[in-house]
Amino acid sequence: MTTRHILAAMIPIALGMACAACTWLVNRDASQCQTDSDCSQFGAHPLCQNNVCVSSGLGPPSCFYGSPQQPDDFLNQCGTAQCLSFDNCERIGLCGSSPEADGGLVAPPAPAPSAPSDAGTSADGGAGLPSCADPSNGRSNVIYMTGSSNFPPLLAKLAPLIAATGYTPVYQVTNSCTGVTAVFDQNVITDPAPGPNAKYAAYFAQDGTTHPCMIGAGGTLVDVGESDVFSTTCSPGAMPGAVVGEYLGPIQAMAFVVPGKSQEVSISAEAARAVFGMGGDHDKASPWVDPTLYFVRNANTGTQQMVGKAIAVPPNGFWGIDRGSAANVDALMRIISDQSLAEQAIGIISTDYYDSDRANLKELAFKATDQDCAYLPDSTAFKKDKQNVRDGHYPIWGPLHFFATVSNGEPLSAAAQAFVSVVSVPNLPQQLLAAFIGSSLVPTCAMGVQRSSELGPVSQYSAPFQCTCYFEATADGQAPDGCTPCTTASDCSDPSRPACNLGYCEVQ
Repeated sequence: MTTRHILAAMIPIALGMACAACTWLVNRDASQCQTDSDCSQFGAHPLCQNNVCVSSGLGPPSCFYGSPQQPDDFLNQCGTAQCLSFDNCERIGLCGSSPEADGGLVAPPAPAPSAPSDAGTSADGGAGLPSCADPSNGRSNVIYMTGSSNFPPLLAKLAPLIAATGYTPVYQVTNSCTGVTAVFDQNVITDPAPGPNAKYAAYFAQDGTTHPCMIGAGGTLVDVGESDVFSTTCSPGAMPGAVVGEYLGPIQAMAFVVPGKSQEVSISAEAARAVFGMGGDHDKASPWVDPTLYFVRNANTGTQQMVGKAIAVPPNGFWGIDRGSAANVDALMRIISDQSLAEQAIGIISTDYYDSDRANLKELAFKATDQDCAYLPDSTAFKKDKQNVRDGHYPIWGPLHFFATVSNGEPLSAAAQAFVSVVSVPNLPQQLLAAFIGSSLVPTCAMGVQRSSELGPVSQYSAPFQCTCYFEATADGQAPDGCTPCTTASDCSDPSRPACNLGYCEVQ
């Protein structure tokens, strides 16, 4: 038993003693404490307020109190977010200190046919589709892009900003790793063979609407490749540098989801490994025992790459059926009405798609290896504050990545320059921040942690221009306590929050 768990066992006793002691002291001592450290004797990290020790509301009982440094510190730091349980011993028979689920990976069955992507398809095999580049209809200048199926909802919100540069974005849904190789290997994107399920490119009009279109004979090189994961996750030799530049976007999280009718609320890394890596081992994965009800993607997608790393399952070793796109995972899970099937179904999806359909899907809190609690990306199931992503409690996240061929550090194509000028600027304009937040993504100015590799170690982060209050006010419709509205810096009297950013006093 670890020291931390021994302390956890002692805390209920300590709390009882602390409560009695606090009552006696509140009644008889007007100066019970001067600082928070004076209250440490009572356990559970109470605070000193008006010379009295009061509950801080921090938890869980065995949480790490202090400034986190190690990975486990961030996962188990004290906080006020909802803490859900998942008992590996009871649920999957994994008892003791071993961090791995019993047994190795089981080879997945032969891949089932993927469900077709619904993005950019045409029932008539492409006949009559307009040209993506069409000067006669205002599309003289286009930005050709390709990458993840998670990106189009954000691109729709970015379209007005991109249009202001004189360009129209054209996007072909492929996957994250194709977005990487399209730039690093100078691969062209082409029109698909005619057919009702062909995945055509689409242009994004200034109002954000999408319109399938034809790239044309011979295809075209892409100006910008988009990926949900680091380029080296797709190919170890794909290192950004003098030839290919990397531009980071907002933070995106991936999640486990079940149909809204499901009674399940959480999952552990070990249980998820038993599901997706062992094909639903009946002794370790109940109720998720039927691989035909696993709603997954494929090895080239950022969703499967990131989730696979979190649960120690190779992205090409997942059991389940590739549903073709994030939109299809959502659409196909939401129509499961049978209660028994709903209990057995489970999928993986980016949180922007989950947030757009919370009425029909349920997000599972995730308990990482060596983590005491299972946490949602948000502080509770009713918020969209991404609090647990922003402070490191929830581990499955990373930035969006944009790649372009460069020379002397600048994009070679004017189209790529136009795109980068919109999404990669030091202080993001409010309209761009609103687009990120409206797409359930987290701008880095609202992050309190950072990482530099795929699901790598996190460290504390303080953005040079902070927007935490604006982010939470926009995401949830109400600024949290401690966020003081301001018009200018002179309105910010708290010396710890002297900057007036986007209408709120911030640290800097």
